[in-house]
Amino acid sequence: MNKRFRTLDLAIKQYQEIKNLKLKGEIRSQIERASLSVCLNLSEGNAKLSKKDKRRFFNISYASNREVQTLLLIQNQKQLHKQSDLLGAYLYKLQHSLR
Repeated sequence: MNKRFRTLDLAIKQYQEIKNLKLKGEIRSQIERASLSVCLNLSEGNAKLSKKDKRRFFNISYASNREVQTLLLIQNQKQLHKQSDLLGAYLYKLQHSLR
């Protein structure tokens, strides 16, 4: 991608940091899938032409990030949760800018 997309950059950083966590089993699988979903839906939504399509994918990304936040709380990952909260604010603003 040539143009900077800060929200996607934050989502990718979050995914990479989550991959480095020492988690086991279903929690690891679920949080990795949810954080990957944030990245991929942002990327796909950004490629859509209509505002309605973009908003739909950005909304899915926002919801997946809420899932990540809950899992981070469950795992007592306070620092990552703060970062995820910042990403959530970016995602919220992004989807609401398309109204």
